[in-house]
Parts: sequence; structure tokens; C-alpha cells
Amino acid sequence: MNKTMRVAFLAAAAALPVAVLAQGMASYEPQQRLRTSLESCRKTEFESGAYCVMKCAPDFRLDASSKKARCVATKAGATYEPPKPAYTPPPATPGGAKPSGGMG
Repeated sequence: MNKTMRVAFLAAAAALPVAVLAQGMASYEPQQRLRTSLESCRKTEFESGAYCVMKCAPDFRLDASSKKARCVATKAGATYEPPKPAYTPPPATPGGAKPSGGMG
């Protein structure tokens, strides 16, 4: 591939996500975490610089043309449901009494 063809290809690849977003296609930023030097990314993640980034959901593809990872829809009806936190609040104390802290 000669230099002008490469430049044209890269320009078209960079313009594609902008065109897709202009059409109203869904997109989202996948979850990422800072990777330490003692660990590697999981099977559900890929390495992006110093971060481990979650793979895109079905019907989405990774847009690597920007600095931050972004998942862009490949179909018009694609939807993404973000994961819900598994936190459940502790049960309420009867009568609104405060638990004793032990420091009187």
C-alpha cells in the first residue's frame, strides 16, 4: 500500500465513528482499570496502554481511532445495559437507634 492510500484509509477509518454517531447509533465507554506491574488483564479484557479495558458487548465494536477506548454499535437497534452494582444496604436498626461505637 502506498503512502497516499494509507493516509486515505486512515482518514476514512477516523471519520467512520463520527459518521456513525451522527446517525444516532449507540456508543459507550467500556469499563477500564489501571493495570499494575504484577498482574495481567483478564480474559474478558484487553490491554490498552496501562489499562485493562472490558471487551465490547455483542453488536458493538471497539473504536480504536480515539485516545480513549469507545464501543460503537454495529447495528441500528443495538443497546447496552451497564452492569448493576451488587451492593445491598445493611438492614435498618429498629426505632432509628444508632449503633454503639464503643467510644462513649
